[in-house]
Amino acid sequence: MSLRQVLALMRRMTALGVISTFIYRGDFVFYMLGTIIGPIISAFVWRAALAAGADLPVDANYITTYFVLLSLVTMLASAWLAIFMADTIRDGRLNVWLARPGSFLYEMAANNIAEKIIKFVILTPMIAIFAWFVRDSLTLDVDAWRWGALLVSTAMAALIFFWLDVAMGSLGFWLEDISGLEWGRSLLTALITGQMIPLALFPAWMQGFLHVQPMRYTVSFPLEIVVSDLSAHEVLTGLGVQAGWTVAFIALGLGLWRRGLHSYAAVGA
Repeated sequence: MSLRQVLALMRRMTALGVISTFIYRGDFVFYMLGTIIGPIISAFVWRAALAAGADLPVDANYITTYFVLLSLVTMLASAWLAIFMADTIRDGRLNVWLARPGSFLYEMAANNIAEKIIKFVILTPMIAIFAWFVRDSLTLDVDAWRWGALLVSTAMAALIFFWLDVAMGSLGFWLEDISGLEWGRSLLTALITGQMIPLALFPAWMQGFLHVQPMRYTVSFPLEIVVSDLSAHEVLTGLGVQAGWTVAFIALGLGLWRRGLHSYAAVGA
């Protein structure tokens, strides 16, 4: 398929994804609200700790701005398709896609984009209300180039999350059930991405590892561009490292998918 055909297909599939999302609107609302409830609770907990005299390496402005922007970054970057991919492989529904000109990955990407569109439209006003309530400690007056760098970094974070999910979902070609692995992976990544706790709050002896490990570049680093005092050189260097990790995760996800698909097609034949 040509690039033009792929883009046209993705546009149609994304539109269908937006429509189909409302079929399961009860579950979707639950997961959607979970995107912002966690950061809101965390922000108030850490603000309360600071008010009570807790000795933290960051101030209330850092904490508040971090968790307000966390809601946006996780909403735009997250992916949630690994279990669905593995189930599709296991129960044979993937067979339908073997006879179609487009890849099943197009369907996964379109579904991911569709849910992001709906979340952005519905949740952004809620995040704005949250930001208004904590405006006393909110610091958003930074140089315009930092906002541009944040957008670029968030886009790469979305690619890392997507292809990590493709890699996990592709394990369904060889494993009967990946739910345990996926649960463990989700818990670990939530911890070391900075989604549960800002990485700046971890002990000093962990900072070296947390700084270089790839999952920092899915949540923490995009936020650090705005909330921390990273220099322009440090931001550019970080974006370069993030680009390298993005390529690595694309190669990992695509490699596992193609290898699994080859063996799946061979067995099916």
